[in-house]
Amino acid sequence: MLLEMNVKLRRGHFDLATQLSVNDTSGLFGKSGAGKSTLLGLIAGTIQPQSGQIVLDGKILFDSHKGIMVPREQRPVGAVLQSDYGNSSETVRNNLTAAFNRTLKQRRLFKLDFLIELLELGPMLDHTIELLSSGERQRVALARSLLKSPQLLLLDETFAAIGNDFRVQLLPILKRLQDELGLPVLYASQSLGEILELTDRLIVLEQGKVMRSGSLREVVKQQGMLRYLGIHQIDNILAVTIRSHDYPAGCSLAQSFGLPLVLPLRPHLAAGSQSQVSIRAGDIALARNYLSGISIQNQIKGQICALIPSGESIIVQIDCGGTLLAEITPGACRDMALQEGDDIYCLIKTHAISYLTEFDAQPYQRVVSHGDGHYYLGAC
Repeated sequence: MLLEMNVKLRRGHFDLATQLSVNDTSGLFGKSGAGKSTLLGLIAGTIQPQSGQIVLDGKILFDSHKGIMVPREQRPVGAVLQSDYGNSSETVRNNLTAAFNRTLKQRRLFKLDFLIELLELGPMLDHTIELLSSGERQRVALARSLLKSPQLLLLDETFAAIGNDFRVQLLPILKRLQDELGLPVLYASQSLGEILELTDRLIVLEQGKVMRSGSLREVVKQQGMLRYLGIHQIDNILAVTIRSHDYPAGCSLAQSFGLPLVLPLRPHLAAGSQSQVSIRAGDIALARNYLSGISIQNQIKGQICALIPSGESIIVQIDCGGTLLAEITPGACRDMALQEGDDIYCLIKTHAISYLTEFDAQPYQRVVSHGDGHYYLGAC
């Protein structure tokens, strides 16, 4: 899938001038009023731009110069938008049946009964859509979009609208659609955690313009992006692969840059799945030797690359296969006689490691390591 768009739209005092290219599942991130819902509406066909072009897999959906504007119903796009519920006077049954029947048999990805059961729509099948709650309407819209068997699925803060119970059921389905059928999702949200449940690919939008795009690790390296994303005190961001879960020990076992890590137990993360975790530099203790007889389960050997003065602290940059940053006092650095090139052990408590999907913004930022030798010193 390849979505390319370069469009302009003015609505009152809001100007949208967006150019982007998307070829995989991505999160559309921005504050309220950044233009996320408008951008999804332009792709879905519920809003018409004033100029520009939108092309999906070589098919022109909109072109102001050629006078092409494909109606929403004919676009190979499924969309669950915040205030778009289709024909609200129809019953849920008729609405979904019509969507199912409009889809060619050879293109159908889902059976109607499966989606009705998955999203618990049975009790409301004979209700008209206009009588449903907002969350119920979103679930119906999601079922209708999936029944269309689209080439691209647009979701506008859908997880927040449908609730946690349905999110847990839906996430594995969306990931299978991406992995097995190549159906990408463009998910718009103000919540970085929600986006990271689906993807670490970000398109950061502000005032109708794309500020940055790329993986989370690429985006946060860029000056000023940490505060915009609401990430203020993550010191090390590590990509991890879940290996297994040790239920009696209360931990999940993972790897990062080939190194074993013991993480807080998260049974819902499947073996082999990818996640991202954060470790504050101040939560990493240093030792000259491996220590036995202590409760700290992560003792990672590395080599000191640099000693960086930072106010009342020393930031120790350590090569462990990937880069870790530890924050210690000048006194500790002096007493340990640390020098660049020294071998060192990084000691990290399991519960000092946080999953980014569960991260709450802290009041300020300091130093960010991206695990690959790059680091960013932010203003406090």
